[in-house]
Amino acid sequence: MKKNVAVFLLLVLAVAATAYGLTRYLSSQKTEDQWTWLRREFRLNDAQYVRIVALHEAYEPICADHCTRIMAMQKRMAELEQSGAKASPAYASAQEEWQGITRACNRATLLHLENVAREMDPAEGRRYLDLMVPRITRRDHRGPSEMQ
Repeated sequence: MKKNVAVFLLLVLAVAATAYGLTRYLSSQKTEDQWTWLRREFRLNDAQYVRIVALHEAYEPICADHCTRIMAMQKRMAELEQSGAKASPAYASAQEEWQGITRACNRATLLHLENVAREMDPAEGRRYLDLMVPRITRRDHRGPSEMQ
């Protein structure tokens, strides 16, 4: 009986040590930033990379404006809900404005993605759109997007 307990304890110790070692190893792995990933994943040459970074930098203020407006409308709708005015014309108006802003955001983001894809080799651009477009069409604008 004591032998079985000793074997069991050694087995538990071995499993624990393996789990600890694996956890330490995986946590030490550095992850790529979005630009390194984009460049590697879609095989961008230097010129493509520079043009895509410029497109992204030009799009950032547009995206930030959309986010600010969307969050403001979400806050307004939440305030109206909390005050019991969800069935009010003011809430309907805020919801309509929120929907309009989210549609504009989606259109602008899709255009941006298409512009980025045009800078890539054609096959890579199609693959990029296949990866990114579903993330936009599934987005509900209630939190950060998953553009990476």
